[in-house]
Amino acid sequence: DLVVDESLIEKTDNFKIKQEEFFDNLDVTSQQIINILEEYVKPAVQSDGGNITFNSYDESTNVVKVTLQGACSGCPSSTFTLKNGIENMLRDMLKNNSIIVEAMNG
Repeated sequence: DLVVDESLIEKTDNFKIKQEEFFDNLDVTSQQIINILEEYVKPAVQSDGGNITFNSYDESTNVVKVTLQGACSGCPSSTFTLKNGIENMLRDMLKNNSIIVEAMNG
């Protein structure tokens, strides 16, 4: 018989709620960036064995910080991908050519 530890289910729900609260408290641009990363960037990065997560967005400098994990962390081509792929996509979709994407290895 399969035994389910119900306390683990609650923790997962709490984590999801915390993620939603974090998202809801962000500025609109940060929310748009997260949605673009989730929809367009993350599937491609995950297909290469990596992961990307939103870290922060600074409205005053237009710097977007993302964390690269897995195969992407420290990969030489990840810098190229960031600058030419993700940065250009965000600039185009957000209509803001001053956006700069910086990676932090996770």
